[in-house]
Amino acid sequence: MSTLASAQTTKKTITGMLDDLPPESLKVVEQFVRFLRQQGPAVAEFRFPTVSAPASSLNTWAQLLQEGYEGNALVDTEDLYK
Repeated sequence: MSTLASAQTTKKTITGMLDDLPPESLKVVEQFVRFLRQQGPAVAEFRFPTVSAPASSLNTWAQLLQEGYEGNALVDTEDLYK
């Protein structure tokens, strides 16, 4: 499928979805479309370079954690603010 045909299919799908939305939701969609226009054209490239690291580098990070650490986010957050 060509890019143009794919874009047309996507546009038809979005239009159909818009027809099914309640009128009060259309204002939110309008605001989102205006936001997207302000962002400029979508770029398929990465904005930040990816830095690869060997899996063995995880051993260094794991040594920073105390023995038996289970990764409880709630407890960790509470400890942070004590």
